[in-house]
Amino acid sequence: MSLIDKLTNSEEFPEDYKTLDDGIDALLPYIWKFSEGLQDYDYYVNRRWKEVRGSIEFHESILHVFKDSGEYLRIIEGNIETGAWEIDINGFILQYKGGYELYELSFLNENFFMLRKHGDHVNKGMRAKYLFFTTETIANKYEWPKILALIFNSIYKQNSNYLFILVIFIAIVAFIAFLSL
Repeated sequence: MSLIDKLTNSEEFPEDYKTLDDGIDALLPYIWKFSEGLQDYDYYVNRRWKEVRGSIEFHESILHVFKDSGEYLRIIEGNIETGAWEIDINGFILQYKGGYELYELSFLNENFFMLRKHGDHVNKGMRAKYLFFTTETIANKYEWPKILALIFNSIYKQNSNYLFILVIFIAIVAFIAFLSL
């Protein structure tokens, strides 16, 4: 990639990952610095989050709601199952069906919520590494490869372009100040 491409941020996010986990692993280095924190409750509490899974054949509608009371609702095709959630030990703890799972925040904003399950469970034959949510509108419109490209384009490229403009502005001001000496 040329210097001009890097400065103008013209790169595209590839959509040829074999798994959703691989795609998220590739995406996170670009976007993590633009994430909100778990203490920013307004971004995820009392909202309907639709789960995104790594199988394009997966079409079941699973909604997740984290109530401000600590109640957790998992809604599968309209059938509600309950549990609890809390933030503790620098993580996001979900209690569901009699078990507890510890997740760590990977990314959060008003449209996307990614949690990484603690540990190396994927190599041990367990389920996916990430619990990935988005709004119902986005999840109903796109499959996961397009959602990852959308995140890259709407978060990384947009914010990086603002940083590029800021750097150019500072360089111009510094140049003018240098000439006025």
